[in-house]
Amino acid sequence: MPEEPTVAHCANPFLPLTMVWCYDQIRSLKRYRPIVLTQARQNERVFPVETLHSSEDLSRMRRSAYRVARKIRGTYAGYGGILREERAAIIHAHFGQEGYFCLAARRSAGIPMVTTFYGMDASALPRKRLWRRRFRRLFREGELFLVEGPRMGESLVTIGCAYEKVHVHRLGVDLGKIRKAPPEARQEAVVLMYANFREKKGHVYGLRACRRILGSHPGLKVRIIGDGELRAEVEREIRRLGLGDRVALLGALPHETCLEELGRASVLLYPSVTAADGDTEGGAPVALIEAMASGLAVVSSLHADIPTVAPDGQCALLFPERDVDGLAEGLDALLRSGRLREELGAAGRAHVENAHDMRKQGGRLETLYDRLRFS
Repeated sequence: MPEEPTVAHCANPFLPLTMVWCYDQIRSLKRYRPIVLTQARQNERVFPVETLHSSEDLSRMRRSAYRVARKIRGTYAGYGGILREERAAIIHAHFGQEGYFCLAARRSAGIPMVTTFYGMDASALPRKRLWRRRFRRLFREGELFLVEGPRMGESLVTIGCAYEKVHVHRLGVDLGKIRKAPPEARQEAVVLMYANFREKKGHVYGLRACRRILGSHPGLKVRIIGDGELRAEVEREIRRLGLGDRVALLGALPHETCLEELGRASVLLYPSVTAADGDTEGGAPVALIEAMASGLAVVSSLHADIPTVAPDGQCALLFPERDVDGLAEGLDALLRSGRLREELGAAGRAHVENAHDMRKQGGRLETLYDRLRFS
């Protein structure tokens, strides 16, 4: 049999626990041999790969030299040699800044590169003059740029990427792990929020919406998965709203436990907003896709590419950013009607099976690799 072509995935670090979706892209490949290039290893037992090259494996002197090269020249020194040694056929950089740092290695190895943008790299970073300049260079030299939806694609074109280089490639989830939960498994009046505490996740607006419906749903419980820099702010809001006995802060949980929570909740509440620094979801949060895969009804925002991933009125109830009254209205409607929850949940599962199946998306990604190699 012919040798499998090698694709070098560049992600730094490899890999935070919240980036299951990146690992799923790698392990969904069937016709390409994946290797990983990174500056730092994380969670290797959770995200095992056969071949991983890390700058941490170098001598202290070489690590210092490489850090200087990255700071002064904006490049990952040493990647070019690894790509040639591994006979890589293509580079796949995860996040726009990784794409930029890999440009010198791409030139050195003489192979094409695809860069996937995911969120803050397409929204907050381009507000900085340095990164606008860097991305213009990346857009000139890189061959293909993947985005999660059309809104993010428009953002890349706005900051200088040629329209013909942008392609929508949806993130996939593992439907073998995420089963559609039966209605009887779901607890009554349990609202789940599944996101780390960052401004763009909109926790405070979700909590205010929950407070608005407390009179109509006295048994309401709110469970929040996640942690992060704004935890103290969220805790203050919970106290201010008098929701201390209603809200359970679960912290960061293993992915399998998160999926179990999705199977027990009544509704997923995901009130994303544009942060003060311009940070957005970019495309749509993978937690929302996982919720739909589990058959969970969703209340969320008209934000970024969420309306594409979770069509309003079909798979979810969507409202303008920071619209507390709208979010409360959506929660109330779903908590009052088990039938509506089941209808939205079933439509959401079908939508994910069609557009976000990890294995199907892996095949589509390999087709994009083929086009780059043979164009």
